[in-house]
Amino acid sequence: MVSAERVRQLAKEGWIEKQGEDQFYLVDVVQGYIRFRNDADRRAQKSAADSRVRDARAREIELRNAVREGRLIEIDEAMAIVEQMTGLFRAETAGLPARVTRDLQFRKTIETALNDILERVADIAAERGRAVAAARLASETVAADAARRVGGDEPHLSANGGDPRAA
Repeated sequence: MVSAERVRQLAKEGWIEKQGEDQFYLVDVVQGYIRFRNDADRRAQKSAADSRVRDARAREIELRNAVREGRLIEIDEAMAIVEQMTGLFRAETAGLPARVTRDLQFRKTIETALNDILERVADIAAERGRAVAAARLASETVAADAARRVGGDEPHLSANGGDPRAA
């Protein structure tokens, strides 16, 4: 229900037409109130869309600043650093058994233990790499879906002379 004070306020704002001193036609009140609500809804939707755009722009600026400040790097660059460090570690540990002992049997034991460790590290790295790749693919898919044009699955009207029934 709309109070009498609210009706007077909407009339003052031009949404409802007055018929006399505090007199209104019921139809005018209902239609004016509906126009007012529709306008308020439209403004709220526009405001929400504007807010999302502002948030996206702010996020983009934050990311650019993080890159410039060296707090953020490309995933490919990070993966290359990890691969380079892992390769260096593997190369350095390859000579460890020979540096530790001349006993060939003990060397073999150390080599086996090192290879087991390196295999576990490689398995975990591969698993994490797949997870990163899957997350990246999902992110790119979401971005592509968001960027496709509205009505992308709808037939183009000009292709059938403008008649949607001809599709």
